[in-house]
Amino acid sequence: MSLANVAAILRRRAWIPLACLALATLIMGAISLRSKAVYVATATVIAKNPENATDRPLSYAEVVTSNTVAYRAIQSVKIPETVDDLERALSVVSGKSDIYQVSVQDPDASRATILANAVANQSTAYYQELAAGDTASIQAAIDKDRADLNQRYLQASQALLSFDHDHPAATLADNPNLGAQRLQLQLAQQAASSAVLNFEAGVTQGKVAEITTIRSFEAHVLDPAAPIRSGGRKPLLLAYAGFLGLAIGIGFVMLLEYFGRTINRPEQAEEFLGAPVLGAIPRATSRSLRAVKGS
Repeated sequence: MSLANVAAILRRRAWIPLACLALATLIMGAISLRSKAVYVATATVIAKNPENATDRPLSYAEVVTSNTVAYRAIQSVKIPETVDDLERALSVVSGKSDIYQVSVQDPDASRATILANAVANQSTAYYQELAAGDTASIQAAIDKDRADLNQRYLQASQALLSFDHDHPAATLADNPNLGAQRLQLQLAQQAASSAVLNFEAGVTQGKVAEITTIRSFEAHVLDPAAPIRSGGRKPLLLAYAGFLGLAIGIGFVMLLEYFGRTINRPEQAEEFLGAPVLGAIPRATSRSLRAVKGS
């Protein structure tokens, strides 16, 4: 089928593509008018997660979408919102870097902005809490061990002082057994002192390591959220709908032509009858009739 034939077919049934175009445009226009405006507020967050931190693997994307973060965000801003609703409206986009886009979608621009900022702030705080570990139980264990070592040192010192009070130096010189007993008490007191000093040095070193680890998992908000209207390109949507309707109309015309049984061209008549066409009677128009009448 040549392009001229296709053009003739489309001219003859041009009303079908035009009707499909108009119908698709009207439907999309009605949907756009009935749909409510939706706003998306996006906050930018940086959450570092070093590659060598295999002992404490953390995923910010999993932390920000947790129930704990949603609950804390709702409580912090005092907005009547359920955890499920907030999680459905929440989305997180991450790239190859440590920068994340935390977005909240809501019909109310102010509400979307407040919730997005609350989620960003609460998620970064919770992320660092998880990186630090269970500091409360660790501190309780440290306090107990410190108290036990101090008690041990106190008892050893008291035992040495009591022995020196009861046994003057002159007595120790005449009795080797007492001297050996004093050396044993002195050794116990020195061992307890060294244990206390080593423990405090270890606690200090552990705190430095903990601070280093927490800093390696640093997380904070880079840019606060601002609302942007979503789905605001209605003219473009109408253009897409019109183009789709036009394409469907043209396809429908071609299907009608392919499956139709109407004979519109001489070659179709020859193919159907198996005989050559001797002549064709042209379509009569008012102009052709006037020309014939005048002649």
